[in-house]
Amino acid sequence: MTERTPQFLWQDYLFLTKEMLRCLNRQDMELFHDLMNQREKMQTLIEETPDHGFRSSPQGEKLLTEIQREDQILMSHFQATHSKAKHHHQVAEAYSGGNQQPVNHRNWVR
Repeated sequence: MTERTPQFLWQDYLFLTKEMLRCLNRQDMELFHDLMNQREKMQTLIEETPDHGFRSSPQGEKLLTEIQREDQILMSHFQATHSKAKHHHQVAEAYSGGNQQPVNHRNWVR
């Protein structure tokens, strides 16, 4: 098996981050979670791979800056999507009566 360089691993990490954002925009949460798991595995692999000075190189700094920017965009979109889904759930619960307290039978009998 060919050794994967830190540059290659970080580029894959960036690719997964961008794909996660696309899935979020399409509201494909199943694929989003799958990509998130892949990205977590990629992060573990990055941590286990010797860096050989890539992070501090001009190319590495540029790539990591792009990853940080994409990650901030992703987190912003995720928070907005999560808030929207939470609001829709609360509205659905309100209309379905899901938040009502159980009625005691004795309150109805006089």
